[in-house]
Amino acid sequence: MASELRVDRIIPTSGIPTGGGGSVIQVVQATKTDTASVTGFNWTDMGLSATITPKFTSSKILVMVQANIGGSVGFDMKARLMRGSVPLLIGDAAGSRPRASANITQTYHSTNNYASDQTIINYLDSPNTTSATTYKIQMASYSTYVVYINRTGSDLNTAEYDGRTASSIILMEVSG
Repeated sequence: MASELRVDRIIPTSGIPTGGGGSVIQVVQATKTDTASVTGFNWTDMGLSATITPKFTSSKILVMVQANIGGSVGFDMKARLMRGSVPLLIGDAAGSRPRASANITQTYHSTNNYASDQTIINYLDSPNTTSATTYKIQMASYSTYVVYINRTGSDLNTAEYDGRTASSIILMEVSG
């Protein structure tokens, strides 16, 4: 009969260094393979989200997002990271400027809709909870323009270009 040892945490005999921690406790990943879009400046959930239930209130959550974004024009596409309804990793308030985690500008031209960009957002969060916590991406454009996830603006049905892509979000609980 085999023996089994299960523990919540292992601490070195020399103790955890100041500001220490960083051991991986659990990892959650979600992918989005279909497309979604939003028109104008309306922060909208894009269907790329993942939920993690931290084991300890002292844990931190390392959020890693890779999102493929295209638009009806090649500029002024915005993305922001959210924990539930709380925006994370956004710029300071400055007048009426939108506060975002990422601005995507492929080129400043009104007909550039053939490109898409990979937007990377990494953030170490301290949610201070052991309740289920959802992280997600919201996007916005402006005026009557459209921003897409996992496709280009033109989305031509050819075998040579305008590929469909996938996006992912990885949540890693690390000891605090």
